Amino acid sequence: MRFDVQGYKWVRWRVWLCRLAALLSLGLLLLVFHWRPRFGVFARCKSCPPALADILLLRDSFGQQHVVEVLTEEMEEGSLELLGQSEDTESRDTVQLYKEEKTLLRYYLFEGLRYVWVDRKGAFCRVSVLNEDWTCNNLHGSQKGLSPLEQSFRRTIYGTNLIDVPVKPYPKLLFEEILNPFYVFQMFSIILWTVDQYYIYAICIFIISVISIGISLYETRKQSITLRNMAQLITTVTIRRKSGEEECVSSVELVPGDCLIIPQEGMLLPCDAALLAGECLVNESMLTGESVPVLKTPLQASDRKYSSDTERRHTLFSGTQLIQAKGGRPGGGGAVAVVTSTGE
Repeated sequence: MRFDVQGYKWVRWRVWLCRLAALLSLGLLLLVFHWRPRFGVFARCKSCPPALADILLLRDSFGQQHVVEVLTEEMEEGSLELLGQSEDTESRDTVQLYKEEKTLLRYYLFEGLRYVWVDRKGAFCRVSVLNEDWTCNNLHGSQKGLSPLEQSFRRTIYGTNLIDVPVKPYPKLLFEEILNPFYVFQMFSIILWTVDQYYIYAICIFIISVISIGISLYETRKQSITLRNMAQLITTVTIRRKSGEEECVSSVELVPGDCLIIPQEGMLLPCDAALLAGECLVNESMLTGESVPVLKTPLQASDRKYSSDTERRHTLFSGTQLIQAKGGRPGGGGAVAVVTSTGE
């Protein structure tokens, strides 16, 4: 999905003026800002280039507007060199992320996806854009694996390999529900009927509202928990380090470029990966609806760009069940793949 992005920067005097206005209006201004977040942005911020923004106003293809906060994270000095691939396109793109402050990563999160500032594009892009120029040769060169420091640095940029659906606590859900325009109207109705001494009518409205809010909170939280359990895929995987050793880690720690060792008995794949050695029998029914297993073959080394769409026969997709793997390691057991995309 493409967005029209506008950047805004906090203006201190405007922030304090809005706080004073909120105090004088007994919180009514804050209620308006809660219902229409973009009004709060216009009132407290000034327009600026997205590269310098503290707040972004996103307009999607449906015309809906969303307000997101730009997050920053400091990178360790010299961490860019830890990739050891300064000649590769990915490393050049990564360096350009920090043209202004070479140790500062600027990004925002929206609908579970991470968008980072890429200077050469002059825009916030999905973090997967850093992999778009990978060639088949680059992937084959990644079979040696990553060192712990390289993996840590990439995790800072790409984030954890996890789709984390937030489950709000009941107090926060209650606060948001009460501020719904309908229940604000109900509250004023209760006050009005009480002033006019229609106590029974006011009590009935109050009881009905409490029951309605309670049911809504329960259903909302139940759906959030169910969705979170469905989206989360956490397992233990084996990866190859640059030292040549193999290590068992949580799938949450995977980053693009990790060398993944697929066991002979198969596994439920927690990420997208390019198959480099061996063959895999894969059940892709969750993607295609076809119950017939698909045979995946190794990706051949070449200078052409890698794309999961054009190289489907050599790509293992996240969430699919690997039934069997063979021919990729000494003794004929298992296969070898390189992670190309994570939960971002």
